[in-house]
Amino acid sequence: MMPCLKPWLLSLALFSTSAQAGAPWSWLNAELGVLETRQDQLRAELSALPPAPSTQPHEHAGFHSGFAPHADSIRWVQVDLGAERALNAVVVVPAMLGSAEAYGFPLRFRIDASNDPLFGDSVTLSDQTGTDVAPSLSPWHIAANRVKARYVRFTATKLSAQPRLGKRFIFCLGEMLVFSGGRNIALRAEVFAPNSVETLPTWSPRHLVDGCHALGLPVRADDVPNNGWHSAIFTRADSTSWVQADFGSIRDVEEIRLIPAHPRDYPDRFGFGFPRRFKVEADGKTIFDSISADFPNPGDTPVAFPTPGLRAQAIRITANALWERSADFVFALAELQAFAGGQNIALGATVMSSDDTITGSWTREQLADGRSSSGVLLDEAAWLAVLSKRREISFRLAMLDADRAMEMLRARSRAAYLAIVIVTAMFSAWLMLLVRLRRSRRLEMEALRLRISRDLHDEIGSHLGSIRLMSELALRENGDSESLQEIHRLAGEAAESMRGIIWLVREGDAPKLTSLVEAMRQSAGSLLKGIEWTLASPEGGDVASASLEFHRQVFLFFREAVYNIARHAKATRVSLQITWQAKKLRMVIEDDGCGFDASIVTAGNGLANLRHRAEVLGGDVKITSAAGKGARIVLEAPLS
Repeated sequence: MMPCLKPWLLSLALFSTSAQAGAPWSWLNAELGVLETRQDQLRAELSALPPAPSTQPHEHAGFHSGFAPHADSIRWVQVDLGAERALNAVVVVPAMLGSAEAYGFPLRFRIDASNDPLFGDSVTLSDQTGTDVAPSLSPWHIAANRVKARYVRFTATKLSAQPRLGKRFIFCLGEMLVFSGGRNIALRAEVFAPNSVETLPTWSPRHLVDGCHALGLPVRADDVPNNGWHSAIFTRADSTSWVQADFGSIRDVEEIRLIPAHPRDYPDRFGFGFPRRFKVEADGKTIFDSISADFPNPGDTPVAFPTPGLRAQAIRITANALWERSADFVFALAELQAFAGGQNIALGATVMSSDDTITGSWTREQLADGRSSSGVLLDEAAWLAVLSKRREISFRLAMLDADRAMEMLRARSRAAYLAIVIVTAMFSAWLMLLVRLRRSRRLEMEALRLRISRDLHDEIGSHLGSIRLMSELALRENGDSESLQEIHRLAGEAAESMRGIIWLVREGDAPKLTSLVEAMRQSAGSLLKGIEWTLASPEGGDVASASLEFHRQVFLFFREAVYNIARHAKATRVSLQITWQAKKLRMVIEDDGCGFDASIVTAGNGLANLRHRAEVLGGDVKITSAAGKGARIVLEAPLS
């Protein structure tokens, strides 16, 4: 069998190896092709989107809920926008603490909007309570479709296990942004949470709307070496330096935004030159003042100040506690923005300053050129929407990977089943071929036996019959000639032996013992002429059989014993008895002849031949005889 199967098994092994290396399995499972097409489409969409930004750690991690004993405890936080507004979108940014991974983001949540602070009547903007969401630092951008509401509530319905303390459950958010009219109207809004943790400077409900999060600046990166505006270099930290942007006319200003610098020659210095203490003024009116307390360095996060109802022509930033560079102190900004109606009205404004450091990558004009230190500044709402889409596509790709793994498992199961079917079919075909070959061989052997027996009967039997007939005629004509008598006798014995051999050849591989008895009966009739004999054997339904070799040895044993009686015993009566059981044959031959001394074995008396054949049969022979008292021969041999 192995020589037949080895080539097929080798090809199967090669096929399996190629499949594991990436060969298509869709011919075994068409769904794999569909999934691969979807994956290719999603990968193409993903590659067309701007890359995800590097995460930026900072002091203000965000909002942290109170601890809960169970994951299914309900925790919520809501933002008061101050008045009813038509909402364009709500964006939730996960919190990051230490490593660049989402920290404490809930597994299931819901976002609702309402004009009722108790949310007796509300509109659900997003419902993620059906299945667990995948943790990611990418934002969740939820379209609000201009729903009018004053309050936005985030409700966690399945909390996250607190890292390293899995017996307590929490939910955390880095930032919540609510966009209306092109700007984030949740910036520095009132936050209410009935169950929260405040551990400054890291966690506080106020940090949910302070504009600081881990995603950094909304930038399309490029290689243009524009860093922004840089003050003079001072030897004292308490030096004063200012810079301002003049719009050229009085304009409505809804929000002022400062973009920190991050020059390419200082890759590890986030928030380069951002002052520790400063104030923001609009036409001399103070908008923000941190003169009495240090402002945390924002890193790569924009610093925004809502200014609803403000009308001004110039915005000035005055720093009186400068940033330490390296044994000296500076003030620097990448960009100053002022928004009205969703547009940056400070773009291209006239920039003036109390002092400057002018180089190829630091100029006054760069403070109002629409760029950060690393690239072109983008609309924040659109940028966050793109990042949210990246998260959605990445999640769908992960789901498709899981589906593809399941379909691949089905395909491999089908391949294994197909392999089993093929091997079984080949094995069955091989068995059928083997049976047919054995049957054909058996038929050939049967035909050969018949041909040999026919040839023996037709050729040798005919010649022996002719010799015996001619010797009989010669005896009648010439009288009693001893040589002719011997020829006549030998021809008869040869003919009788040949008939026995023909019987053995014709019987096949496992003749029945009844056939053996019949052959013995015919042979005894020929060999014991003139002697009274009987042959007793079992009668009935016992149809035991034995091998052809067993029959041959027993038949030759029988002929040897009967021939010796006919030739030497001078017996007048011979008794033959054959019996058998499931595993053993017993044959008894007795005569009333002259007997002999059984202990003396000569080459001519045939006793040695009888013992030899008994040994070949794996049996035992017992010979008892005495002078004048005949002889008794008992053969016992196993049928196997």
